[in-house]
Amino acid sequence: MKLINFIFFVFLFLITTVQASELQIKWRTNIIPASPADAGHVCFDEQGTQITVKGAREPSDVAFSNDGLTYVVGNIKVDGITNRIIAYKLTTPFDLDTIKNDCSQFRFNPWKDMTTETNTRVESIRFSRDGLKFFIVNENGEIFSYDLSTPFDLSTRSYITELDLTGSRISIEFSADGMQLFKLDGKDKDPTIEVYDLPGPYDTSSATLNYTLDLNDTEIETLQSPAHMQALDFEFNDTGSAIYILAQTTSPGNDTGYSKSAIFQYNTAANYDISSVQFKGRWNVVFDPDDDHAGIGIPYGFAFSASGMKLFVTNIRGDDGDNQHDRTNEYNLECPYGVYECTSDARSNLGSQVELAKQNISLNTSTIFKRFEWIKRNRNKENLNNFSINIDTDNRLLISLKDSLQVSLNNKKYQSDKKNKKSDWSFWNHADISIGSFDATSFEKPKQILARGLTFGADKKYGENKYLGTAIRYGNSDSDIKYSSQGINLKSLTLNMYGTVPIDQYRYTNAILGLSILRFDQRFLGKITGERNGKQAFTALNFRTKKTYGAFNFTPSARFNYGITNLSNFTDFISKAKPGTDIIYQEETFENGEIAAGFLFDIDEIKVTNGISRPNGGFEMILDISPDLSFNHSNVGGTKTNTAKIEKYSHKKLKGNIGIETIYENGITFSINYEKIIHKDKERSYSHQDIFLIKFGRINNNDSEFAMNFNPNQNNKTELSYTKEYNNFNVKIDSNYSLFSKIPDYGASIKLLGTF
Repeated sequence: MKLINFIFFVFLFLITTVQASELQIKWRTNIIPASPADAGHVCFDEQGTQITVKGAREPSDVAFSNDGLTYVVGNIKVDGITNRIIAYKLTTPFDLDTIKNDCSQFRFNPWKDMTTETNTRVESIRFSRDGLKFFIVNENGEIFSYDLSTPFDLSTRSYITELDLTGSRISIEFSADGMQLFKLDGKDKDPTIEVYDLPGPYDTSSATLNYTLDLNDTEIETLQSPAHMQALDFEFNDTGSAIYILAQTTSPGNDTGYSKSAIFQYNTAANYDISSVQFKGRWNVVFDPDDDHAGIGIPYGFAFSASGMKLFVTNIRGDDGDNQHDRTNEYNLECPYGVYECTSDARSNLGSQVELAKQNISLNTSTIFKRFEWIKRNRNKENLNNFSINIDTDNRLLISLKDSLQVSLNNKKYQSDKKNKKSDWSFWNHADISIGSFDATSFEKPKQILARGLTFGADKKYGENKYLGTAIRYGNSDSDIKYSSQGINLKSLTLNMYGTVPIDQYRYTNAILGLSILRFDQRFLGKITGERNGKQAFTALNFRTKKTYGAFNFTPSARFNYGITNLSNFTDFISKAKPGTDIIYQEETFENGEIAAGFLFDIDEIKVTNGISRPNGGFEMILDISPDLSFNHSNVGGTKTNTAKIEKYSHKKLKGNIGIETIYENGITFSINYEKIIHKDKERSYSHQDIFLIKFGRINNNDSEFAMNFNPNQNNKTELSYTKEYNNFNVKIDSNYSLFSKIPDYGASIKLLGTF
């Protein structure tokens, strides 16, 4: 038992001390796209022509698949043959050092897809977010769109339509939902960005002009006066909160002054709203300083990796032989989209907070429902616990209530002590670990969630079939947002009150009421940049029957969960970690709910040394009935508010669990359960959670105490404490919470004392 206790408290220590590590900063490399012919392969293009040329020449633009394993280059010239699209395969995402120099390279001439189109320059290329559409822009400002039957696979393309917007040095972008098209017209002395409304997501069959941003009114012109810059390409960050514009003067190449080429960074008024942009700064494009021809070349197009942690800039270096191959330059940034300053992904932050809050409810209810099943299997095993109540107030009604309750509890204890120091109270504790992997949604990055919890509880039998109890769970959860420098930590303390009430001779209901206090720590590059408080109330009902079926004792089960969560306003001070724009998040309240149906089973007892074991498990189909969620946030110093819609990961989930419970003759109980939750929406089929629940118990011990102290004279301060002795160890959990306070003041501590 001492060894079990030691392991148990080592686990407790670990779940409260895990911290995120800081991101390591790297620098840049330079890449020359290769040809399979260089490696001695005999390869052919789509038209059956043998590929012998040396890869991309005069690259105008670059694009990547979402996973970073497909790298596409639009080319003005490929060894004298104009206007090719070349797709390279990478073995490592967004790492141009790992280009496959084999026949997996794919090339095609886009104008051969159109019977009436003449050979023109390829100026810009773009994929839709889901990779099912591909767009090419030529030098006349005409946009050609393709459907792809396989995402990001250009060999599966079929030509759709052409949209003629005219202009020169055209580059395009889309909003996240694909409902707006942005066109950069890079005319030498009058560059503009036009915003068009589309009839449907990425539908370029028609377009309606909505707004025009005159870049003559921006720093692109004012910092260059009296010279003029030509805008060449532009990109949004992944949320549309920042826009980046590549521009050059008539003298290409490196320069440390306000001339030559630079990428300008602006913040938008709201996501994808360029009606009022705020200049943040510029980065003068620098090519490889260690190259024999340092500073030579013209940047023509650029792109970011999915995480924003890498920048890719094309470099047309002239036509002077092998020493001046055109290149795509790969830069490692210090933070997402940090060309000049860092940007934050507000939507992924909010999505993590919502998911962590929902998981807090799910893990609490799952733990308590496991307790219900233990009670069902072990109805005759009883235990003792102490309760104390202290209400510090001058209110006579509350004093009278406190005295009556305390006398009642003391009498119960006294009477039970007289009866061989036994009562029908029993105590238990439960440790849980949940590991979840969540795919990207339309607007959020994928994430990994690790949740850990420790629960202490006590319950009492009333009559033949009624049970009432209470439990405290301390939780510590982390959300690691992929392709990002962001992360969220949640610490929670939850009071669960639960009970079993019979409906008739065979049916009964298990019910839970929970109250939680939440504390979120927002992290950027490993540093805490914001703190958010929350309150949560939830209930869960489980409808059961005593009837069993078959050799495995199958019993049907139906369940309903509902919760309300309130999150305070807070500011994410990104500038504490790196230069960046701070974000204000408004106070929000949201609901979530689930309906589930399935079955549970438990196999008959199996005798083991000094005890008995019983395997158990179950299966559920879960329907998420949570409403759609929208949250408001704005940039510090900004004048407009962004609304972020948070999608559910799935409407349907499958949950299965299996475990084994062992009860020893000395009163020690041990059980372990494994649960798996799979999200069933097709587009996010790999989102899942793996949950491990470990329970320790012991009967016939008078060594626990649960106490509640309430003081309405001190801002309704409420203290909860649970004390439990484990041989030479004494563990105590304390918390305090100010009820009804707009800005809650609470704390939680876990103390471990040992006597040797």
